[in-house]
Amino acid sequence: MHFIVILAFSAVLFSALLSGAADPFEALSGIRVQPKTAPAFSLPQVDGKTVSLADFSGKAVLLGFFKTF
Repeated sequence: MHFIVILAFSAVLFSALLSGAADPFEALSGIRVQPKTAPAFSLPQVDGKTVSLADFSGKAVLLGFFKTF
């Protein structure tokens, strides 16, 4: 799956380079993603306290999901 995402991003970046733009990311600036509200959830911390997504209201939150084989 990661290979497909990297391949797709590389193809978009390569096409932006071929477009002749001085800055390759300038050609990608027209891509807009509509923000969506995340579902409410909470997770336990190592110290036993619980942290919820609502604790970060108004702040940007980056979630990382990893899969091991």
